[in-house]
Amino acid sequence: MIRLTLPYPVSANRYWRIFNGRAVHSAEARSYREAVQYKAREKRVTPIAGDVSVHVALCPELTKKGEASKTRLDLDNCLKVALDALQGIAFSNDKQVVKLIAEIGPAQIGGALMVEVAQV
Repeated sequence: MIRLTLPYPVSANRYWRIFNGRAVHSAEARSYREAVQYKAREKRVTPIAGDVSVHVALCPELTKKGEASKTRLDLDNCLKVALDALQGIAFSNDKQVVKLIAEIGPAQIGGALMVEVAQV
């Protein structure tokens, strides 16, 4: 099983840009993917072969009052971003994902995305 605590994801609305009539990853998307790759290298993650299940917990930012920020991404908005960033890192292709669980996790300083990927 792979367990990673990743930076708070980029909004799917800011993930793609249109360039010369084609959809391309934005600079923010490329930066996020690089941050995910860095975290995976720290943990010596290698891609899992075969079908996988993915559990994602979107952790909102912890406010100065010690509460979860009311401003956060929609849960479904972070899924495509997370799966794209993990492709080639936790699994070779996101077509391998046969089970997906998503929830809001506990608030954390700066926010985070907690991910577990397991072979099915």
